[in-house]
Amino acid sequence: MTFAVAALAPFVPPFLAEDEVAFAVVFGIFIVALVTMIVIVLVWAIRRDRSGRIAWRQRQQFGNRRSGVQQNGAPQSRAVDDETPPAAHP
Repeated sequence: MTFAVAALAPFVPPFLAEDEVAFAVVFGIFIVALVTMIVIVLVWAIRRDRSGRIAWRQRQQFGNRRSGVQQNGAPQSRAVDDETPPAAHP
């Protein structure tokens, strides 16, 4: 039994063989990393969507009707009352 396996012995379920311990540890780390990345991406997407919707509502509420109004560094065209929300940015 190697030192790493011996150190993990109290935490390993008894049904795992010694050669399966390394796989179980690496796979567990992979799952934790995957779940963490999913959470980070979802939080980023929700924040991005929320800020985009707030900006769209403000444009609808205040009615930017002048062409050439700068918002976020991009020229705006005339706003229309039935304008749909902007598409997600890549």
